[in-house]
Amino acid sequence: MKNDISIKEAAIDQLAELGYFIWDDFLPASSVKELVAFARGNREDGNFKKAGIGKQVLFQVDKSVRGDYIQWIDKDPGHPTVKHFMEEISALKDYINQSCYLGLKDFETHFAIYPENTFYKRHVDRFQQNAHRVLSFVLYLNINWQKGDGGELALYLDNEKKLIDPIAGRLLLFRSELEHEVLLAHKSRFSITGWMLDKDMSLTFLP
Repeated sequence: MKNDISIKEAAIDQLAELGYFIWDDFLPASSVKELVAFARGNREDGNFKKAGIGKQVLFQVDKSVRGDYIQWIDKDPGHPTVKHFMEEISALKDYINQSCYLGLKDFETHFAIYPENTFYKRHVDRFQQNAHRVLSFVLYLNINWQKGDGGELALYLDNEKKLIDPIAGRLLLFRSELEHEVLLAHKSRFSITGWMLDKDMSLTFLP
């Protein structure tokens, strides 16, 4: 991983100016392969569940809105590469927080697999009923992704629609209130998706 202060400073500047930042080669190809193998194994073992929309009592599964399967990641995962990724995201969260004073206290994250011919319609990550998501992040795990494979992420900005190719090892950061969607995937699409929060996840009694 390019743990470069200049890249983190660029991330802070672009998040403030544009609302998003793309960090290519956040993880090396060898780590991406290990994460994909781990996700595939867990999918085969039945550890992935159909994703839904909404939080808590508003949660529902609607295949017309989203078609991915997810597996939440523990804060202390046993797999060394997953653990390393979690440590790096935590360090990035702390660096951004120290520089921007966003009140970031924790993060949550999961693996996501979009089977062929699935998508996630236009939405925001910051729920009205649970507004603790401040920054969203996606690590793409699509080895040898090519134009035409689909699964791009569309960010809806003030004056444009920005398409992000889901290239292996690429980390995307963006403000959680930005509207976005995952376009139709023409082959299986792998990622780790998460959110930097302004509350401690251990405080489960908070809305």
